[in-house]
Amino acid sequence: MTDKKTELKQKLAQTRAELESLLTSLTPEQWQTPIISEGDAWTVLDIVAHLVENERGMSIHVHKIRQGKETVPDGFDLTQWNAGLKGRMGSPTPAELLQNLAQNRAKTLEVLDSIGPEEWGLTGRHPARGLITIEQYYETMAGHDAGHADDIRSALDLKK
Repeated sequence: MTDKKTELKQKLAQTRAELESLLTSLTPEQWQTPIISEGDAWTVLDIVAHLVENERGMSIHVHKIRQGKETVPDGFDLTQWNAGLKGRMGSPTPAELLQNLAQNRAKTLEVLDSIGPEEWGLTGRHPARGLITIEQYYETMAGHDAGHADDIRSALDLKK
């Protein structure tokens, strides 16, 4: 039986490889296609910027949990946070976003390697999922990639 770290690394690698394969197959026009239209329309570019920002944020949460600090302040509004994405992220190119995804994932895996057995059960509040463990943060990162890859494929009518 594989250990927790190995399983999580495999899941993170698989979902990221599938996402990157999808993204590198897209035309410049497809990168500009609206994918999610709740509130402000989000294009593929916006979704990938969201994934970059989100993984960085969840990595910060894991760091805070390990230090016994609060992850999300009371009154945090995820909808409002997501609405401010374009202002925070600017206008990165697809190449810049792909580079940022790779850099974030490398840091994510570095921290994952440093997690001790006694830390997996430590918890923090995730803005959408509520109180979750460090292990569940890593599962959420993988699921987030997969979920938004499915959103992109569905909106662009692409096969998996």
